[in-house]
Amino acid sequence: MKKTAWATSLCLIFLVSNANADGLSVGASYGYANIEDSDQVFSFDAADSGYKLFGRYMFNNGFGIEGNYIDFGKPDDNILGQIARIDAEAWTLYGVGSLGLSDTFDLFAKAGVVSWEADSLIDGIRVGVDDGEDLALGLGAKLNFSESLGLRTEFEWFDIDDADAVWMASVGIELRF
Repeated sequence: MKKTAWATSLCLIFLVSNANADGLSVGASYGYANIEDSDQVFSFDAADSGYKLFGRYMFNNGFGIEGNYIDFGKPDDNILGQIARIDAEAWTLYGVGSLGLSDTFDLFAKAGVVSWEADSLIDGIRVGVDDGEDLALGLGAKLNFSESLGLRTEFEWFDIDDADAVWMASVGIELRF
């Protein structure tokens, strides 16, 4: 799965690398991050506020690349009478396709790879560290207030092998140069 995710990202970047540039943008988003993980002994399902910082380079044919730093917050759950917490963060690299429906409204989809690290804690004591690279997908919409300022909302899903479900829904500001 890791090789497939990296290969998909590199292919998307290669496909758009020869196009003419449309612009660079940066931004920040705040949202709701959920981590769900279960096995035969326990079940962890918790959410917390998270944030991300992103940079995007779009080409004038509607394709681009985007990189993110994501902090999933510190969701915690009660497992067998103990407070369990997962402290996770990630870096992503996406190929992005954008469809401008009007001068003020865009839809976008993205596919790429997530490189993540998670610390598992029970009552504040670290009991495990895990990391990996997996597939990441996202869908979103952007409202453009001007040529340089937009408000975007999106949903991202991460196919992390060690978890049942990891996703984030967020709203953010995008500044275009």
